[in-house]
Amino acid sequence: MAARVIPVFSLIPQSRMKPVLAVALAAIGFTLFAAAFSAAAAEEAPEKVPSREMVFSIVRTSNTACEPDCPEWIAADGDITDKTAKAFETILKTLGERKLPLLVNSYGGRVDVAMTMGRLIRDRKMTVEVARTDYPRCEPWDDKCEPDFEDGTFYGYGNATFGVCNSACPILLGGGVRRIASPFARVGVHQIVTTREKFRSRYKVYKKTLSSGEVVTKRELVERKKIGTVRSTELRDSLRSELTEYLSAMDVKPALIDLMLSTPPEDIRYLSLEELKSLGVVTEINEIESLVGHRICKSSRRPENCLVR
Repeated sequence: MAARVIPVFSLIPQSRMKPVLAVALAAIGFTLFAAAFSAAAAEEAPEKVPSREMVFSIVRTSNTACEPDCPEWIAADGDITDKTAKAFETILKTLGERKLPLLVNSYGGRVDVAMTMGRLIRDRKMTVEVARTDYPRCEPWDDKCEPDFEDGTFYGYGNATFGVCNSACPILLGGGVRRIASPFARVGVHQIVTTREKFRSRYKVYKKTLSSGEVVTKRELVERKKIGTVRSTELRDSLRSELTEYLSAMDVKPALIDLMLSTPPEDIRYLSLEELKSLGVVTEINEIESLVGHRICKSSRRPENCLVR
């Protein structure tokens, strides 16, 4: 959702019909629910990693021992931005009725978008696990990387050892009906950072005579230039209520918000396995093999994410 800015300006008294230019300083803008819930992104995490938008891929295990019947999943890797929810909807549409688990690896991003994605995940009754997806040949976010299958699927393998879900990511994780973390995954929170933008606007102000004879003052926006940003970790009551309502609907205890507020944005409060379970951030602690391991399609209860190719 784009920021809405309420410009502050003074009308210049006009004694002539000649247009003039008025310069005004726009008020600090805010994005209602969206940017007001914008969490610090990857560059603010303790681990300094390249920041890039989240990329979604359909992945099939690269362990050929399971062929021709192997598990597949959706891999989500990168920052949660304003474009992420739409990209997620797009990949869900390509799956049609197929129901695949989601392996997420993210240092965070926008909380409002994470909630939107969480609701999409819950609507489809999906399973979410904190894990990386590694690729033996090339990585999908590389423009030169071509899929291994004509339908766009890549070969890859799940890696929970270095899986991370920080900042806004636990909000997304909360959408899963099954929410899984291995003993080696890391799930962390910190304060939500609100970013407000300041603009300088230039207007053309002039008088116009209507057909009724009435003279009215008109103004047209000539230029709008961003001149800075203001960041704050203050969480307004209304925004806290929105987040509390979301977490409660996802069976995650709102006490998670207090842990977020107690940790500065430049730091990360990693949750213990006990905290993850007690707060409902995850529903189970389990190894990644139980979800995407190459043997699961041979079990007596064949999972629905198995596909014969």
